[in-house]
Amino acid sequence: MLSPRFKWVPSMADRAELFARYSEIIPDYRDFLDSLRSEPPNHVRVNLARADVDGVKRALAGLGLDATAEPWMGELLRVEGRGPKKLGSTLAHALGHYYVQSASSAVSALALGTMSGDAVLDLCAAPGSKTTMIALAATESGFVVANEPSHKRLNSLIANLRRMGLANVLVTAYAGQNFPLKLAFDRVLVDAPCSGEGTWLGRTAHARPMTGGQRENLVQRQKAILARAVETLKPGGELVYSTCTYAPEENELVVAYVLSHHELEVMELGLDIPALPGLTEWEGKPLPSRLSRGARLYPHRFSSEGFFVIRLAKPR
Repeated sequence: MLSPRFKWVPSMADRAELFARYSEIIPDYRDFLDSLRSEPPNHVRVNLARADVDGVKRALAGLGLDATAEPWMGELLRVEGRGPKKLGSTLAHALGHYYVQSASSAVSALALGTMSGDAVLDLCAAPGSKTTMIALAATESGFVVANEPSHKRLNSLIANLRRMGLANVLVTAYAGQNFPLKLAFDRVLVDAPCSGEGTWLGRTAHARPMTGGQRENLVQRQKAILARAVETLKPGGELVYSTCTYAPEENELVVAYVLSHHELEVMELGLDIPALPGLTEWEGKPLPSRLSRGARLYPHRFSSEGFFVIRLAKPR
């Protein structure tokens, strides 16, 4: 297999081979494979601190683009049509009126349920799509610690925070598994580093296939990050773990490991979206039945990137 540092554009045959091991867990598997041929629709999330939904719709309409609000999140707009500019190159974008964000990415931040006044930790924050969404929900009476261990990605995170006009965010750069335990949080988001299989959409998608050993190293890191996230939670606090991959080793098995070492409740996601339940068995091995409360997002059902999202709570 190729090094995870090497990007290559997989053919549809390559993707069919790489995803064959999921054929028994993904419903309508042929439809799933067909969905990999197309890039998901574009979405933008309106920054309600600087703009309103109707104003952003008008700005996009002026560029020849049609924007429709998603029924499960009114400020998330599905954008269709061919405009003269990319969505990230418009005046409205430069002014921080919206953030270009996939629908799946919005799901994991929305599931966190951040409320005004919350102290929130985003443990793997760059480039800031979820951070900015959470910070808006926390409002001025709450705050977000946006942690990003990669110094190369810090610039994009800080630039997006400034563009969106957010002053209630503190940026740190610890390895997630070593984040200090000096402060406890009401809510924690772990959008974990992962193999990224859910983003391998469209004919020009770049992929980083992994060997078994490389995936195991990644899984150990994911377990350590999630375990530290649990330790940073206040009693009664809530946590969301998400990835943009289909791999059960990086999703349900990571959560099952942490559940075996920490007393946690698995919560319903609480969102009306076409998600499939989390797995309760993989390769003949039973998993905790409560993992079914997690959500698996597939592009042929949800029309966005592939994602896994699960919501956990620490007892009081």
